[in-house]
Amino acid sequence: MGRYLNDYGRAVEPTSMEYDFTRSVAPLVAIVAVATVALTAVMTPSTVFMMVLPSMIVFSVVAFFLGMKHGEFRARP
Repeated sequence: MGRYLNDYGRAVEPTSMEYDFTRSVAPLVAIVAVATVALTAVMTPSTVFMMVLPSMIVFSVVAFFLGMKHGEFRARP
C-alpha cells in the first residue's frame, strides 16, 4: 500500500483496523440490557419484553450495521 496525504498535507502510511465483533457488540448488549431492566421498573414487564425490547434490538442492529458500513467508508484512503 502506498502513502497518502492527511488533512494537514503530511504523508502518512495507511493502517488497517481489525474488526472485532465481540468488543463492538458487548457495550451495545449492555446498554440494551440496562435499558430493559430500567424500563421494567416503570412499565409492566410484559409490555417491555413483548414490545419495547424487540424494537430496541432491531434498531440497535440496524444502527450498528449502518455505523459499521459508514466507518468502513470513512476508513478508505
